[in-house]
Amino acid sequence: MRYTPNNGGPQTPIASDFQLRACEYSDASGVTSWNCGVGSFYPGNWIKFDNVNLSTGYNAFAVSYASTQSGSFDIRLGSPNGRIIGTVNYEPTAGWANYQWNGTPSLDASAQGVHDIYIVSRAGSANLREFWFKNE
Repeated sequence: MRYTPNNGGPQTPIASDFQLRACEYSDASGVTSWNCGVGSFYPGNWIKFDNVNLSTGYNAFAVSYASTQSGSFDIRLGSPNGRIIGTVNYEPTAGWANYQWNGTPSLDASAQGVHDIYIVSRAGSANLREFWFKNE
């Protein structure tokens, strides 16, 4: 476990980063899945991960994705219309099979505890492979 100083006082533990693989979703709407990736991620489509432990809170989020167009998606709690804890805006990659990393450095770290997480497409289209909740 990593630690961060607390103004010269005792150190505060930082939650370890953790990964969600796109194909390990528990429920979805409108997407396709293959080789542990998710495609057909168009506006309004979503994937759900049950009981994600956000422990002490995470402040950043990264995604491995491929796309031929710009787009965005929200990270939401509890439902496809639930509270937004982050938004990822992405640019085109070199093609549908050319994955790169992108994310948001401003994930709402106040979303602590265990939650169902929904990744909900807002614009564009993408193939998704992995997600990382991080502390930076």
